[in-house]
Amino acid sequence: VAELALDSFGSPAWVMKTLLLLLALGLPLAIFFSWAFEITPDGVKKEKDVDRSQSITPRTGRKLDLAIIGLLVVALAFVVTDNYVLDRSILDDAPAQTDMVSIAVLPFVNMSNDADQEYFSDGISEELLNLLAKIPEFQVAGRTSSFTFKGRNQDLREIGQTLGVDNILEGSVRKSADQVRITAQLVKAGDGFHLWSETYDRTLDDIFAVQDDIAGEVVKALKVKLLGGTEDRAAARSDMRNGDSYNAYLKGLFFYNKSGTKNLRKAAAYMQDAVDLAPNSALAWAGLSRALAGYAGQGSTDPTDLLVRAREAADKALALDANQPDAHLAIAELNFSYYWDWDEAEAAANRVLALRSGDLDAQMILADLHVIFGRLDEAEHIVREVVEQDPLNDRHPRSLVRILFYRNRFDEALQMAEQLLESDPNMPFVRGWLTGILIELDRPAEALQYAKKESSPYTRLLALAMVHHALGNFDDAEAARQQLEDSYGKTASAQQAMVFASWGDQDSAIKWLEIAIDSHDPGILDFNTDRNLSKLAQHPRYEALLRKMNLAD
Repeated sequence: VAELALDSFGSPAWVMKTLLLLLALGLPLAIFFSWAFEITPDGVKKEKDVDRSQSITPRTGRKLDLAIIGLLVVALAFVVTDNYVLDRSILDDAPAQTDMVSIAVLPFVNMSNDADQEYFSDGISEELLNLLAKIPEFQVAGRTSSFTFKGRNQDLREIGQTLGVDNILEGSVRKSADQVRITAQLVKAGDGFHLWSETYDRTLDDIFAVQDDIAGEVVKALKVKLLGGTEDRAAARSDMRNGDSYNAYLKGLFFYNKSGTKNLRKAAAYMQDAVDLAPNSALAWAGLSRALAGYAGQGSTDPTDLLVRAREAADKALALDANQPDAHLAIAELNFSYYWDWDEAEAAANRVLALRSGDLDAQMILADLHVIFGRLDEAEHIVREVVEQDPLNDRHPRSLVRILFYRNRFDEALQMAEQLLESDPNMPFVRGWLTGILIELDRPAEALQYAKKESSPYTRLLALAMVHHALGNFDDAEAARQQLEDSYGKTASAQQAMVFASWGDQDSAIKWLEIAIDSHDPGILDFNTDRNLSKLAQHPRYEALLRKMNLAD
C-alpha cells in the first residue's frame, strides 16, 4: 500500500527505503509482544496471566481468518479480471493494442586477424539494422547510438537502459579470404538472458543468405516471445549476390559513415566498384548515388557533374527496384539539398518510411522540410521522437537547439546547448549556436567566449564576425569575415550572407545569397527561417531568390 501511495505522490526513493527499514526494525518487536502479551476485554495482559478458559484468542483468530479469506477472494477476482477480461480486447469494439518491440543492433566484433576487416563486421551490423528497421512493429535504435558502444565491453543491461531498448542483437564476424563465420545472439536487455543464438560458417557469396536468416530468426523470436504473433515475417532479401561486389559495397558504406572529403571520395570509388561488379543491384546504385551526393556537398568546388551522376545512379536504382528504401532516400536527399523540389523530397522520404519505418534520415528530412516552411512545432515533434530513437547521436539534439532558437525559446535552447557541451566539450557547432543565442539575450560578452572556443573553423569565424560586430569591435568583425572568405571562398557563401545580414548590410547579404543559391550551397536551406536572413524580406531582390528556391508560395 505504501509503495503504491508513495509512487502516486512521486516521493523520492529514500522515503520508501526509510519505511522498509522501520518495518524491518519493528518486525522482531511485534513478534515478541504478540508472543508475550494478549489483548483481553480488560486490556493488555501478559500471556502467562490469562486464564485459557477466558481467552478470546480463538474468536479473534476466526475473525482474522475471515478477513484473510475475504482479501484473497478480492485478490483472486482482480487477477482473473486482469488476465482474462481486461487483456482480451474487451469491449469487443476496440482492437487489441500491442507495444512496439524495441531492439538495438550492436556493431559485430571483428574477430579476423586483419584489423582492416573492420569494415566488413561494421557493414554486416548496419545491414542487419536496416533489415530489422523494415519491420513495422520494430523500433530499432539508431546506428550512431548503437555504434557508440563499439569496442566497449559494457554490461548489456546498461546498454539497453541507455538506448531505451528491451532487446539487443550482438555478435562477431571472422573473415578469411572468402570464408566467413558469423555468430549472432539475441539477448533480453532487462536480465541478460539469451532468446536465440546461432553460428554460421559460409562463403562470401552466401553472406546475403546469412543476413536474411539472422533477420528472419530475430523477427520470429521477438514476434513469438514478445508480440504473441506467429507470423514469420522475414525482411526483404538483398539483391546483391556477387560476393566481391558486396565486399566493395561494405567498404563504401564504411567510408561514407566516416564523412569528410577524403572518406567520401573513397566511398564513391568503392560504390562505383560495387556497381561495376553487380550492375543489376539497386542497393549498389543507391549507395553510389548517396556517396556521390555526399562528396558533391563536401569535397568539390563545382558539384554539377557529381550531382548529375548521383541523380542518374538514383534513377537507375529505382528502375531496378522501386521498393529499395536507399534508392528513395537518395532521391529525397538530392531533391532536398540540391534541387529544392520540396514536394518530391517529401514524397520520397515518406516512401522510405513506408518501406523502412525506422529510418532516421528520412525522418530528419521531413523535420527539415517543416523548418524550411516555418512549421516549427511539427519539426520539433519529429526531432524529439528521433532523439528518443537515437539518443547518443549529437546531430539530433543540435537540430533541436536550432529549432528552439528559431522559435525564440532562447532559454530552453541555451540549456540544451550547455548540456550538450557537458556531455562532449569538443562537440562542433554547439558554441556557434550558443553565440547566436547569447547575442539574442543581449549577453554578447559571454557569447564572445563561446565563439572563440568553437571547434568548427568556419563556424568559429562566422560566430566571431557576428559577436564582434555586436560588441562594437568592427575591425575584429571584418577581420573574421575576411578570413572566412579567404579560407573558404564560395563554399561559405551562405555564412557570408548571414554575417552581412546580422550587420544590417542588406545589399552585401543579398549578393552572397545569390552566389549561395547559384552554387547550390546546402548551407542556404534555412534562409527563409534564419533569424538574420529573414530580415532581408523587404529587399527588392529577395522575392526573386525565393522563387529560385521554389519557396515563393
